[in-house]
Amino acid sequence: MLSLYSHGRSLTISIIALVLLLCSGFSLYSQDNGQISMDDLFNQPASDARSDEQPSADVSPDTDPQRKESVDLNALTTSPLQFTGTVSAGIGIGAGLIEWPGSAAGDGKSFSDLMRYSGFYLTTATLGIDARPEPYLRFYSSLSISLDAENMNFSGSDIGEIFVDYTFKDTVFVRAGKQSLTWGHGRLLGNPANLVYRVSEGVAVRTTLPLGPGTLNGVVYSKGAWVNNPYANIDPRTFAYAGQWESGLGPMAFSLSGHFKMKDDVEEDMGSAFSLSFGIGPFDLAADLVGHWGMANPAWKPVELEALGQIFWENDNRSWSLLSEYMFDSSVADGLGHYASMGLKTPKFLGTGWQPTLLWKHAFQDNSGELITGISGSLAPGLNLAMGIPLVYGTPGSYYREILSSSLLSGDSIIDKEEGVIPVDNVISLLFSVTLSFSF
Repeated sequence: MLSLYSHGRSLTISIIALVLLLCSGFSLYSQDNGQISMDDLFNQPASDARSDEQPSADVSPDTDPQRKESVDLNALTTSPLQFTGTVSAGIGIGAGLIEWPGSAAGDGKSFSDLMRYSGFYLTTATLGIDARPEPYLRFYSSLSISLDAENMNFSGSDIGEIFVDYTFKDTVFVRAGKQSLTWGHGRLLGNPANLVYRVSEGVAVRTTLPLGPGTLNGVVYSKGAWVNNPYANIDPRTFAYAGQWESGLGPMAFSLSGHFKMKDDVEEDMGSAFSLSFGIGPFDLAADLVGHWGMANPAWKPVELEALGQIFWENDNRSWSLLSEYMFDSSVADGLGHYASMGLKTPKFLGTGWQPTLLWKHAFQDNSGELITGISGSLAPGLNLAMGIPLVYGTPGSYYREILSSSLLSGDSIIDKEEGVIPVDNVISLLFSVTLSFSF
């Protein structure tokens, strides 16, 4: 799965990422959410409390100690030092229209004048280390490095996670270090209930323990931007504090969560969320209700509410999957903050390994949106081909078209909009990518 943020918090570039197909299977990308793997969208993730006690997902069945037949309890919960990795290399080409010919935005330009072409390549490598010397102790780290195409050098690296786990008396679980954490159910339209979305930007201490009929999760974290004058790195104002209590009753699961930051230069001083999920026949339903509280100056900043509803359906043999979401954001003026989305995974085409996919998102406030269709399949072991057709509709300056422009003008983008190297803001594009990817 993937960390997803609410509207306005993470405006990433959908069409760039579509051609950066760096893993097997077709991946869809959106302005709000960044990379979206179709498998991540349609596979229900385990809760953080349960997954913390399991080996990492890259442990193979042959070496996973929890799958070995043994009466030795220590052998079931320990394993020798493991090294895992993933290497991906890809090339992509694309062509698209900046505006529709004949439209007002096209300004009388010809088809050829509005056409834009692109092409690029990318290589990444990720190495993971997982050590479980004792049933109660674990160390994990992942490191990634990518090719900088501008200077043709593998300069710099990114630490994805590096943490230590400790379980006290088989009851209290503690994780300390750089880690990822996701609360809430949102996948397509952002995840407003993910109050801890900034945890991965710094370091955190997370604790999980039983409380009543449920489980309590507590998080304290900070990041570099918060540790500066006038506050020292031991000042409580440089930290954020969050808690979540989750429980269940039969097929129903629910949680209450809250987040507080004392420093006044963050998006909200306090946030709270209520999440609910349950199953009805072949459908899994989920909902999040989120409030952002302006505690620093409540007279100037009233409570902002976000609500998200989600429906997931899958047929018996899992060949068809449908994920749909609806979201309301009260911060949009005149009550117009309504959004809808749908992701569809279909059976593989005519019994082959090629699979069509679709992602659609719509903003009712100005009838803008994006539609991404594509098909992908394997050319040979480890070698995949993908074709995508991203379409963005709406008038210039509308919600979904403005997201692309804002991303380009953020100041950190390497995209040269004038040169049009990559068609990030085309109204329609045709994109191809070929990737080689393998794990060890």
